[in-house]
Amino acid sequence: MTALALLTASACCHATWNLLMKTVSTKGSAFIWLCGLLTLPVSVVLLVRSDDLAVTWWPALISMALHTLYAVTLQKAYGAADFATVYPISRGSAPVLVALATVSGWRVYAGALIVLPGVLVMDRLHRGRTLARGIALGLLVAACTAAYTLWDAYAIGTLHADLLAYLAVSNLAQVVVLSVLSRDRRAALGEWRRAIPVAILVPASYGLSLLALSYASVSAVAVGRTMNVVIGALLGFLVLHERATRTRLAGLAAVVAGVVLVSI
Repeated sequence: MTALALLTASACCHATWNLLMKTVSTKGSAFIWLCGLLTLPVSVVLLVRSDDLAVTWWPALISMALHTLYAVTLQKAYGAADFATVYPISRGSAPVLVALATVSGWRVYAGALIVLPGVLVMDRLHRGRTLARGIALGLLVAACTAAYTLWDAYAIGTLHADLLAYLAVSNLAQVVVLSVLSRDRRAALGEWRRAIPVAILVPASYGLSLLALSYASVSAVAVGRTMNVVIGALLGFLVLHERATRTRLAGLAAVVAGVVLVSI
């Protein structure tokens, strides 16, 4: 249950920064660069104090490439399709892809199969011209999520990379790369107020999920991370006063059931 607690905390952070990303006017990699830039001093301090860079630096660079691809794909997907389509498809499909890519027990496969329809029902996908595009982009984001989840699990679990140094190297490398490749960096600087909470929540969310790998398998953690959809729905009910229909509550219950199944 320790893993479940960590993943629930991670879900709170993840659902929040995803909503914030949707409101950002600067699209593409410039805003991602700004978020990394804001946390750069912390990364530098962690690297100076680390004694385990020999094992950590090269898997962290690969992680940076995968996470950058994910972040850019996610933001472009939000700019081209509805949030309510991209978000549930990407979060619900990723654990299924991870479960298929790993040798998992029956609980993980069953949990993934319960979670996916639960997510789709809860977020009420609507038919329309943008639905097909939203599904395609959501699946692409899910593939990116599955790729970095599997790689980071290997780096932390098998290579025994130091968690904080791993995140610091990845962030530093991302800032350097995007400083060269990103356009409209000056425009992104104007959104620094919105970038501050995102810059804090992104590493907090993923750091907690990586820590959960110490208590559960990568496929179980991947399924557990769909709790962010549940947290997002609860925020909608309680804060935004969205309607809690029977269909949405049934979907929420299915996601919780799937997550609990792989956590016991």
